This record gives sequence, structure tokens and C-alpha cells, in this order.
Amino acid sequence: MKLIYLTLFTVLLYSCKQTPLKEVIKKQQTEKITVDTTSSASIYSNLQGTWVNIQSPASTLTFENKTVVNSYDGVVVKKDIGYSIQDSCAGTNFKNTPIEKDKYIVTSSATAECYYIVKLDKENLILGFWGVEKPLIFKKKIEEL
Repeated sequence: MKLIYLTLFTVLLYSCKQTPLKEVIKKQQTEKITVDTTSSASIYSNLQGTWVNIQSPASTLTFENKTVVNSYDGVVVKKDIGYSIQDSCAGTNFKNTPIEKDKYIVTSSATAECYYIVKLDKENLILGFWGVEKPLIFKKKIEEL
């Protein structure tokens, strides 16, 4: 009787088609993952959130999607300013800037402003403002739970 159970178990075990791990890994490697890795998409992603001005900690910029809110001491100074990532300051008072791929933040308010992205990562944002020698230095605000 034990022999019948053992034989039946063995037949069932081998009859179940299992995909070997090697084939699963190979399949995962060949499947395309569609992720937008363009530099402007990466810049938009890294900008999202609130940034605190290091020189004036009461001053913050909050990027949400493609708008930015400028606040001072918790009070909104300018709300929902549209912005875009561009290759130059075209459309602003600073038209003759060098062309550099995805290095400028251009606002779309009544008086368009242009900022040069000196550095941007998950924790730091350094902006050059045309006509001002000192850069604007920001740190990402960490939300407290």
C-alpha cells in the first residue's frame, strides 16, 4: 500500500509542470519595463516636494506636479506658478542664455523667471538666478510623521 502511495505521489510530482527558476529569471530579463528615464522626467520627479532655503529657512518652494508655491514663514507668497524644464531661458527677459539640455526652470507667471539648475538630487537643490551672483541653495524638507 505504501508503494502505491509513493508511486502515485511521485507521478503527481513529476506531472505538475513547473517552470525552472532559470527560465523565470530569463523571462524577467527579456520583458521590457516601460519606465520614462528621460532627463526632464527625472528632474520633474526629483523636484517634487518642499525645499527649504538654506540662507533663509523661513522661505520655501513646494513643487507639486508642474506647479510651484513660494512661501515665507508658512504664508503663501505666490501660489500655483506653472513651470517647465527647458534648454534655455527663451520667453523670459534673459533670452541669450547658453543652450543646455534640461538645465533651466522657467516659470510661466506674468513675469516669467528663469533659474539655472546647478545641482539637483534627492536632498539638494542649487539654483542660479540670472542677474544674481549668489546661488539659491535649498535642502529637501523631510516630512515628520
